[in-house]
Amino acid sequence: MRWLVLMLVLAILPLDALAEDRPRSGLMWNRSRLPATFPVVVKTPPGEDYVMFVTRPADGAAVMAGYIRGGDFFRLLVPPGEWRLRFAFGTAWQGETNLFGAATDWIDVQHALDFRVLGLNRRRAYVITLTEQDGTVKVVDARPGAECQLVLWNSEIREAPVDLPGMSPEEREVLVGPQQEPLTRPRLRYVDSEFDVYTRLCE
Repeated sequence: MRWLVLMLVLAILPLDALAEDRPRSGLMWNRSRLPATFPVVVKTPPGEDYVMFVTRPADGAAVMAGYIRGGDFFRLLVPPGEWRLRFAFGTAWQGETNLFGAATDWIDVQHALDFRVLGLNRRRAYVITLTEQDGTVKVVDARPGAECQLVLWNSEIREAPVDLPGMSPEEREVLVGPQQEPLTRPRLRYVDSEFDVYTRLCE
């Protein structure tokens, strides 16, 4: 009886042993040697995980990959240029080499996406929507848009103490009084301007 149980365990074990912990949604690797500055947002249904490959249109070579947990918000910055997007998907992650094993499925965005600067504060962005219908995943939308950068300025009134060296004891007493130590010049008020840069989809 024990041998029968052991044989059943060994028969089931390879399926589970191949599975690895799922990566978090985000960048897996970037081999493009280019700065990644252009955003792509991918919307996916829950239930399966996805690996998005950014590939060269000429030869299909992948230059970047990102992991997407199905249903999670996913935004990835890609290099400038024209790229094709391919998605591998499945349920049992088995590492970067095997992806989702023999059950790995694939889906492509049918046309190249052009990531480029549109103006002084606008960059080309894309929103990709994948959906599952009757057990089949397909691309329902690959909508181009733009991401705008907004600069917001903040001003605060602050006080800055300034040391006043070389003052005689008499001058100190006249200026700040005999009991006040350490001796400093009266604080000056100045305006400190700072700015923050915000980005958002504007088309």
